[in-house]
Amino acid sequence: MPYKKVKLNHISLKALEVGHIYKYPIFYQDGEGIFVKLIEINESFSSRITDTINQKKIKDVYVLTKDYQNYELDTQQYLAMLIKKEDTPISLKFEIVQDLTAETMNNLFHGEVDTQMLKSVNVLLDDTIDMILHEKSAIKAMLDVTSYDYYTYTHCVNVSLYTLGFGAYLNIEKEKLLLLGKAALLHDLGKKDIPNEIVNKNGALTEDEFKIMQQHPSFSVNILKQMGETNHILLDTIEQHHEKLNGTGYPYGLKKDEINSFAQIVAIADIFDALTTKRSYKNALKTFEALDIMHNEMKDELNVTLLNEFITFMSEKTIKSIH
Repeated sequence: MPYKKVKLNHISLKALEVGHIYKYPIFYQDGEGIFVKLIEINESFSSRITDTINQKKIKDVYVLTKDYQNYELDTQQYLAMLIKKEDTPISLKFEIVQDLTAETMNNLFHGEVDTQMLKSVNVLLDDTIDMILHEKSAIKAMLDVTSYDYYTYTHCVNVSLYTLGFGAYLNIEKEKLLLLGKAALLHDLGKKDIPNEIVNKNGALTEDEFKIMQQHPSFSVNILKQMGETNHILLDTIEQHHEKLNGTGYPYGLKKDEINSFAQIVAIADIFDALTTKRSYKNALKTFEALDIMHNEMKDELNVTLLNEFITFMSEKTIKSIH
């Protein structure tokens, strides 16, 4: 039976477990935009389903909104099992984590922010950090799955991945690394309260538009406070990620040591990802080109000591030998 007028959530196809019996239906969209059941209630994800996905070239799948929380529990259990399996390629683990994190961020940006989604963020970050700290080639595998096309939600995922990898390289302890990664992942959440025509503008912002955009760090903090977040380091990191050491940043024009050290780390990852991802009005820069610009043109804005460490971290030789 086809479904057209129902409320559904997009889910990760990569995170569906072959052989698992799903207690809720899973849908795909046919060529006429009608939602059709791919997996029935209490049906196993079998080879027949895999054949259907391949034959119909299905890339996007969905669950009813009311079933989304059950789907999250299933995927969290599946991911926890995969992480423990030594024979699972680290590249596959990170592909799934990146897909689930991007999906969660997309839902945060386009729907209502609730405490359940923020709990999902914590679980995904915890899994990511465990892999970084315990898998030999984790950081290189993690950086290999970053997206080179810019969307606000993929940008947030990328910045979080760069920040977590760099934080591990700096030997930041796990509890603080989780805090740093969460701040990086949620740093642009306030853009959901900025008009789309400004966020997605194809070109430079006008002075008035830029003034509106400058409010997004404070908007991010307000959203999280409404959800009960009270950690001042997390909130300060998010609100200060566009501050610059020479005082030309926003929203407060802070200088040097007035800026939270975690915010200085997120700022480097944020700028690096913005330079190395493709936008509608610019091509992506290569890693060397982006780091060269940051080092030569932004040395008064960024923490140079941290930037030099980041440059060393991003070298292929270092990424391969961190552990």
